Amino acid sequence: MKKFNILATALAFTLSIGSAEAAKVRIGYWSSGVSLGFGSFLEAGKFMEKQGLEVEYVKFPDVNAPTKAMAAGAIDFAIGASAGSALSVASDGLPMSIVLATQVADLDFVVLAESPVTKMEDLKGKKIGMSPAGSATAAITSAILIKNYGMAASDFQAVPGNDSRLAQFLAQKEIDAAALRTVTIALLPELKMRKIGTFREEWKKITGKDAPPVLGVGLMRDAWMKDNPGAPAKVIAGMRSAFEAGKADKDGVAKALMAAGNIPEADAKAYAALWDGIYTVSMEPADIASLKAEFEVFKSVGAVKGTLPDSALNAAPYEASKAIK
Repeated sequence: MKKFNILATALAFTLSIGSAEAAKVRIGYWSSGVSLGFGSFLEAGKFMEKQGLEVEYVKFPDVNAPTKAMAAGAIDFAIGASAGSALSVASDGLPMSIVLATQVADLDFVVLAESPVTKMEDLKGKKIGMSPAGSATAAITSAILIKNYGMAASDFQAVPGNDSRLAQFLAQKEIDAAALRTVTIALLPELKMRKIGTFREEWKKITGKDAPPVLGVGLMRDAWMKDNPGAPAKVIAGMRSAFEAGKADKDGVAKALMAAGNIPEADAKAYAALWDGIYTVSMEPADIASLKAEFEVFKSVGAVKGTLPDSALNAAPYEASKAIK
């Protein structure tokens, strides 16, 4: 009987490992902007599959859609959910956790080369292009204008759109300025733009720290984490492997972009060259502190409400991933 119990226990353990290795995860990301680069390279390199995961990728046309999909139980992990919407749902107590910082806000405030706007103070009363309301970019832009330049929300008109649409608005002079990702600016050399400020410099004025604000986060569904113990760490390990591989293989990143987004080779290579500066895969104490500070800044300008519970920032999967090769 004792021998039978030992065999049964061993069999159960083996089966549990097998089920963990075969855990299915539905991964969502925005099929535009910064998310496209990491998402396409993550898929092409099969980094999640190499961790023994069964993966379904779900792409969304809207920056806030992955967070909404997770709230509806349609995906389990978002690789680059908007920090603004993620912090908002976290403060609302929805059953999902921020497990990674994945994108930093590497954006510039730009105007056309011939624009009379020469400095950030000149943006008062102007039309400013930015990502849609609810996005981290919109919240950060508002915080910069309000806190650093004494403007009220009524002192500028936010014009929402993705980067390509905003660049078009700027070229057609339908807006006076735009907050654009550096990768977008690099892809549009024919549009003569002049930089009047950067998110990194402006954010430092607010926080007193040199680190740029977090633009995107890895968001994970709590129920999936509970049902698949061990799998969250494998997801993070896959993210970390993809990040390191992207830093070492810019040509591979460019090829993935060309295949996924029908992007010309020159543009894809320009995008890939920015990999190290626009992505991160981390949940160290400094990242948690930065996200908490970001929540308070967003709250001060009305972009989020309530209180951010410590449990919403879950570093356990990231820490566990460090033991995975």
